[in-house]
Formats: sequence, C-alpha cells, structure tokens
Amino acid sequence: MRPSILVIDDEHNFREFLGEALETSGYNVSLAASAQVGVAIARDRSPDVVLLDQNLPDRPGLEIIPALRQTSARPDVIMITAYAEYSRAVEAVKAGAHHYLSKPFEFDDLLKILSELRRNKRSDRVPPSDDPLASLVGISPGMQELEHQIWRVATSPVATVLIQGESGTGKELIAQAIHALSDRSRNRILSVNCAAFTETLLMSELFGHERGAFTDARQRKKGVFENAEGGSLFLDEVSEMVPQAQAALLRVLEERMITRVGGSTEIPVDVRVIAATNRPLAAQVAKGEFRDDLYYRLNVVEIVVPPLRQRREDIPLLVRHFSKIFAHHYDVEVRELSPEVEAFFATYHWPGNVRELRNAVERAYVIGRGPQIELEDLPPGLLAAYPLGTPDEQRIEEALGAPALRQMPFQQAKQLVIDHFERSYLEAALIESGGNISSAARRAGMHRQAMQRLMSRHDLSREDFRR
Repeated sequence: MRPSILVIDDEHNFREFLGEALETSGYNVSLAASAQVGVAIARDRSPDVVLLDQNLPDRPGLEIIPALRQTSARPDVIMITAYAEYSRAVEAVKAGAHHYLSKPFEFDDLLKILSELRRNKRSDRVPPSDDPLASLVGISPGMQELEHQIWRVATSPVATVLIQGESGTGKELIAQAIHALSDRSRNRILSVNCAAFTETLLMSELFGHERGAFTDARQRKKGVFENAEGGSLFLDEVSEMVPQAQAALLRVLEERMITRVGGSTEIPVDVRVIAATNRPLAAQVAKGEFRDDLYYRLNVVEIVVPPLRQRREDIPLLVRHFSKIFAHHYDVEVRELSPEVEAFFATYHWPGNVRELRNAVERAYVIGRGPQIELEDLPPGLLAAYPLGTPDEQRIEEALGAPALRQMPFQQAKQLVIDHFERSYLEAALIESGGNISSAARRAGMHRQAMQRLMSRHDLSREDFRR
C-alpha cells in the first residue's frame, strides 16, 4: 500500500503544489485548509503522516497536534513554520511533533524525513539507526546545508576534505558519514588523532616503519595509509601536526606515494584524506604555524560545522534523539525536560557543543530518577560555568538585568530569557558583520528573511551597526 499523507495548510498554492509533488513521489495525499477540516480528515482516513502548518485560520497548528496523535493511526506530525527558532521547536516537540520544517524548504529534505519515518516507525524507545546521517540530528538551515554538503562530497571523486568546527560539533561523525555514503565504504575508514603522538610515533602511525628504524622498532609495521587502502583516513586535530609530518603528508597528497620510516621503497596508496581541526587553519598559516601549501592541498573542499549555539532550534530534536538512545541503553522510560532545564538549555552557550549536550543528557539518565530531567541531574560544572544556568535568583537577575525570574510566572520568565538571548545574539552578529544582514545570517546558519523578522521583532536596524 502507498503511504498516506495529510497536508493541512491554508496557503492554496503551496498546499496544491505539495500535494501534487507528493502524489508524484508515490504517496496518497489528502488536503485540508483549516484545523477543523484537517482533524476530521485525520479521523476519517487515518493518514500515516500529517504535514501541519503552524498558522491556520481557525486554530494554531500546535493546538491540534494532540487531537491528530489521538486518532487511530497515531500519525507522525511534521510541523511547518514560517521560520525556525528554539521556542517554537520546544513547543512543537512537547506537543508531539516528530520533525519541523521552516518555509521555504527543499522538497528533497521533506522526502528524506518521510523516508526516515517509514524506515523507523516511531516508538517511545528505539535503538540508534544504522543510517549514516542518523547521528547528525537537526533541521536548522545550517544542518540542512551541512547534509547537502556531505552528500555532494561523498559522491564526488575529490581526494581531500577539510572539516572545520569547534570541539564537540561532530566532525568525526561527518567524516564517517562521508565515508559510509561514498563508493569507498566497502573498505575501511581509519582515524588518527595528530595531537596524541610524538613526532616519531606520528610518522610511524601514518606511514609505518621498517625494522630497526628507531628504538623498539623490532619488526616491520604498516601505517594507517597502507591499512586504509581503497578507503578513507580521518586525520583529527591536523592543526597540531608537527612540521616533519606536515611535509610528509604534503608529499603523499601530491604523489600518492608513501615511504615507511627507515625505509626507501616508495609504496603507492589510494586513500581519501578527511582532515579536521577546531582551530582556523588559515589563521595558523598566516602566523607561520602551518604550511600554506599543505593547507591548500587539504582545503580542496571545506566543510564548516556550525556550533550548537548557532542552531538552537535543533536542541529539542537532539534531546529527544539522545533521550531515546539512553532510555534504550539503560532500560528506562524516556524522560522529558523540566521547565527549568528547558529554559536553561535555551540560554546556555554550549562551549562543548553537541558532545556537551549528549553528556548532560546521559548523566541525567544515570543520576536522575524522576519522570523529568531536573537541574540537579545536570553536571555541576555545567551549571556553575554560566550564570543563566544556576538556580540562584540573584545571579540570574544580574545576568539579565531583570526582576528575579523565580518570582514571575513560568511562561513570562521563559519568554524574558529567550528575548534576552535573541536580542543579544542578533546584536553581536550584526556588530561582527558591520550591519551586513546576509553575512550575519550565513554565520548564524539562518535564512536572511528569518534574521530580518527577528530584527523587526526586536526593533533592530542594520543602520545602527554599519561600520
């Protein structure tokens, strides 16, 4: 049977286009222009998936998610919003939505989500998926572009890729996804942390050595370049590579030949090199700390991974993703975030990025016992490192310059925190870009129109930030 989809959207042209495109892609489609009609169709036809617009003429889309989920088919709900932001994402996920998309979106992105929902029928607890992109959770503009880049690079013949991003953003996961989606996946991907070895040991690890090449070299050893033949090699923290290894790596990339330490025989190798660094290599080149010729060889294709603070709308989906993994691993029920933790996650700056968020969620499943994840379940260092994370009223008040949040109704306090973050973030981004909205939006991983809407909401003008 063809899977069925219900599209609830009051924009006639968009609704009709989406219905026609989905029909062509193999789905049975029903259309509704209002919340009332949409719920009635859902009860009558039991669709597998509902594409639900946030702004409907009779009721907000968020309000009818429970009614849709209570129908006999319990359809998966994909929320469609005018623009993505953290607070809307939290509300959608808490209401029962499984994904959300911001207009305009690529039809291929929707098909990818629908395919994922078909492969993995949702349940309260599921083991991790084998999908190479399953660990790269998020539908923010920055993550959508990242996935497009991964697909393009994986299916291209390019020999070197440079991944740049802060610690904890998932650079190794991206390297593994590139390998898994490429025609090299039938062979291995090996990893080397360039900062973990001395100069001699790094050369040996990469290129191998002959017997007697150095103390303790009692027998011949192949390096990772030989062992990864036909596959991929992930060089993490390549910015920490010593000068001798930089020169040797450059030769390999240019000639596709290696020589073992202590040897003279040239050995041909066929390996895709995927390098990663959490330090801007261009700045190191300018300082003379990294070879410029090696930099240009590595930087054939560059992938820049956005930090978590620039894609906060992905946090609810990441929390749901990690919660399912750890609930399955520790054999417990999935736990929701308490309002206090929800507000904290919305404002915390996440210096450790996705890795830090994952660790926080896992600790909550190990330490906590209640139905919700509470502040006391989070790592103490997480709360102490950032004023907005502490439950102490005075420090929160000082950080926001506002009345004590604990004395305010939750929704009002939550909105105050979110408004404060949004305005501060926008001001910093616009100062850095000199009032150039397009540049600020690109760095933030947002659509230009979304940033303009946020600026309008906070009464900010680009003229105030022009250099």
